[in-house]
Amino acid sequence: MEIGERLKEAREAKKLSLEEVQQKTKIQKRYLQAIEKNEFGILPGKFYTRAFIREYASAVGLDPEKVMEEHKSELPSTEEEQVITHSRVQRAKTEGSVGKPGGGSLSKAFPTLITIVLIIGALFVAWFFIMQITEPDSGTTDSQSEDQVNVTSSDTGEGASDEEGSGSGESEKNRGDAAEEEDEQESQEEEAEEPQLEISLAETGTGGFPEHVYEVTGTVERELKIEFEGDTYLEVQAPKGGENLVDPITYTSEDDTITQDISDYKEVYVRTGSVPGLKVYINDEEIEFPADNLTQKLLIKFEE
Repeated sequence: MEIGERLKEAREAKKLSLEEVQQKTKIQKRYLQAIEKNEFGILPGKFYTRAFIREYASAVGLDPEKVMEEHKSELPSTEEEQVITHSRVQRAKTEGSVGKPGGGSLSKAFPTLITIVLIIGALFVAWFFIMQITEPDSGTTDSQSEDQVNVTSSDTGEGASDEEGSGSGESEKNRGDAAEEEDEQESQEEEAEEPQLEISLAETGTGGFPEHVYEVTGTVERELKIEFEGDTYLEVQAPKGGENLVDPITYTSEDDTITQDISDYKEVYVRTGSVPGLKVYINDEEIEFPADNLTQKLLIKFEE
């Protein structure tokens, strides 16, 4: 019995329709039909043929690894494809490290440098205005004191001069305190405008096509970015099982980086058929795949 017929028989034994298997595996119906007919040339590639068959077997209650082993003679080999993919990824990483030394560290440190420059600028502006306010008052006070000393000829005159000097000193102190409070308030507002993004792995998936759960906190504005370093099948949904944010097709290293504003979503679901072929970022913070499986899933949840 061929592998396609075996999978079809298992599906019918479970009383599952192709539409139900498609819902469980997220594999298009036409690919499922091609697998049942052993028409593997219709599928996106040799690597995805093996990945889709594993998903199909798991969905109908069969052991994916056992099925793959028993029918390995019917399946296309992925050795050549994997060697090409890994060589391309390695070359891309080598060129990136040569062309952009320290680029990753610089991009991460850049927001911090901007913040420091803004704070220093704010302090300088505050100091400048304080000096502008203080210096004319000091000159006026000194002039008034000299005039009062020259024209004062009675105890009453000396008393008035002392009172005016005391009032001017209190005014300068109040201005200085107000300027310090304003400067401190500006610094607090700048810090409040920069929430710290935190990404944590809440659950690690297992099996042939593991699903990992990440929790992201500390930010309201969120951007999803995906870079391609090799051939990989990609599917992005929000939420899981919902609308497609990215077309579910096979991408290559020649494709442009995908960026998507996901601020309005509570969770995003990412499926990939080749982990070395792409990188996933949230606000420029990379989410790493924690296992060695080539085919994996990510469920990213956001908590404000």
